[in-house]
Amino acid sequence: MFKKAATLIALSCVLALSLVMGGCGSSSENAEPAKQASSEMAMVNSGKLTVASDFQFPPFEYMDGSNKTGFSVELVEALAQEMGLEANWLDPIKFDTLVPLVKQGGKIDAAVASITINEERKQEVDFSDPYLDSNQGLAVMKDSNFASQEDLNKAGVKVAVQSGSTGEAWATENLPNAEILVLDDNTAGFAALQSGKADAVALDLPVMQWMVKESYPDAKVIAEIPTGEQYGIAVSKENPELTKKLNEALKTLKDNGKYDEIHKKYFGN
Repeated sequence: MFKKAATLIALSCVLALSLVMGGCGSSSENAEPAKQASSEMAMVNSGKLTVASDFQFPPFEYMDGSNKTGFSVELVEALAQEMGLEANWLDPIKFDTLVPLVKQGGKIDAAVASITINEERKQEVDFSDPYLDSNQGLAVMKDSNFASQEDLNKAGVKVAVQSGSTGEAWATENLPNAEILVLDDNTAGFAALQSGKADAVALDLPVMQWMVKESYPDAKVIAEIPTGEQYGIAVSKENPELTKKLNEALKTLKDNGKYDEIHKKYFGN
């Protein structure tokens, strides 16, 4: 009788253990699958590519009266069209606030302001593939005695730069003896140059060349500095699908000749 009872108890334990193990297996099989990254673009405004710029960087992004225009503006509008979206440009925003605004999210989908792709910015936001190469330049008044970078790297010399720009970073590093005047935009920099408040301006070479040719003929470029910069469209790290679609659209525009058409309109080649 004792053996029979013991056998029954043992069988009960095995049955209970089987139920527990079976329950664990069932729970694992029915567990919710891990969430997958969204394959959809998260747009601030449905059907629109909401973009911010400072519009102080001709011929890339600038105001022609009340119209927003320039190489980058037309390029982005072509990209948006290729993606089945409408480009929605916000009113001008200060350059040094653009990357933080993209990182913050919720207000813009992208920032386009001839933003140089660099490691510091890549810590904050993602970038599209590069859409244009650039270098830095130095400009002075035609009647000045400055003829080279070395002439500017002296005590008492004032060099105007745009706040948050690679021009500011370059001048700070390479003209340590000069006084760096940090201003809101490049128009203010050239105004300071003309008024004698600055001895030189440091900024992206294509912009400098355009501004000297179109608006400041009394100034001249004295140095072209090969920095190997590349411009990209800044996008939130939380929206990788948008970056992917921008890259696909950019490739399409380069393949079908639309990119070259826009480039020739502003740069002649």
